[in-house]
Amino acid sequence: MDAPEALLEFLSYVVAQLIENPQQASIAIGTNANGAVVYRVQLAPDDVRRVIGKNGQTVSSIRALMAVAAQRHGVKISLKVGAARDLEAEETPEEERAREEAAARDAEV
Repeated sequence: MDAPEALLEFLSYVVAQLIENPQQASIAIGTNANGAVVYRVQLAPDDVRRVIGKNGQTVSSIRALMAVAAQRHGVKISLKVGAARDLEAEETPEEERAREEAAARDAEV
């Protein structure tokens, strides 16, 4: 099992222990322009509060654990957590990469 898959399995397990509506949960994986693996966790609104935690402490802890594990495998990661409707409005990792590559090409001209 490669590092992104192992991290996905870890993230899935941790999130599943915190939420009450697993049927509404999903995790998407992509990469951004910097080559970091991006995990986008989409949850029911009530579950988002559980995973983020008071003052963001829970999600910060999850990010810290994932970052340490990723670093051991030489991988950079990014974790985004939100309600499905909130994350749909955000750029996908592929859109972000395309935008950044276009900006880099424009800067070269």
